[in-house]
Amino acid sequence: MKSEMVDGDNGATASLDGLTPENRRVELLRYVEEHTTAKVEELAERFAVSAMTVHRDLDVLAREALLERIRGGARAIPRHFSERDVRLRRGTRAAQKQALARAALSLVHEGDIVALDDSTTVAAMAPDLAARRPSAVITHSLGLMRRLTQDHPDITLVGLGGQYYPETDSFLGAVVVDQVKRVAADVVFVSTTSLKNTALYHPDAEAALTKRALVLMADRKVLLVDSTKFDVKNGLYHVVDLTAFDDVFVEQDLAAEHRSQLERLDATVHYVTTT
Repeated sequence: MKSEMVDGDNGATASLDGLTPENRRVELLRYVEEHTTAKVEELAERFAVSAMTVHRDLDVLAREALLERIRGGARAIPRHFSERDVRLRRGTRAAQKQALARAALSLVHEGDIVALDDSTTVAAMAPDLAARRPSAVITHSLGLMRRLTQDHPDITLVGLGGQYYPETDSFLGAVVVDQVKRVAADVVFVSTTSLKNTALYHPDAEAALTKRALVLMADRKVLLVDSTKFDVKNGLYHVVDLTAFDDVFVEQDLAAEHRSQLERLDATVHYVTTT
């Protein structure tokens, strides 16, 4: 195992009484999902804001179809896809994701064919990816396809299509896997929902199948993972073992027990300063 220290951008996790409106809505939605229903007064006390602010936040989330308004509060919308909606995940630990993504860009070299998964952590690589001058980018993330075609129209983009899942804003399943077998990449970047028992897991079978195929398509395999993904219990389907990866980017302040787990690998572990 090799390790190195990487400086990331400064960013701090805000307390509940100091959240930005966007992050407050993320946490508010998380609370409603965990409790199934919640009253306005309950949410106002929980987040130390006025009832009027809660009403506005709930209206925003309802317009985005992330929850349902009921008299005096809101209730969660049952999800058919086990992973949390991408719109919720984008606002969670954004500073940590950006720091990991910027550090991982150092592994993209001019002329590389780069593959990217549909995780919000890997998506944070998009703004600066073109500056690394890859020869092509392969992805099954519709969000990334939009971002790259709008911001970097000169980049060669290979989109992997199949059944579209709005919860992940990406294409998943057997059709995507079949297309993955027809292309190859120099380096692939992925993240994970759950890392436990020295392996990556995902709560949904189609997503696990797709991510596994993506990992195996590239010569160099890179994992970006923040500290909240270790020992998460909701991962049902095995993706790949940690031993599949050549590089792992993780937060510098990772708990000692998880550091020990990574340092037993043959991979290079890149410790990134995220705060």
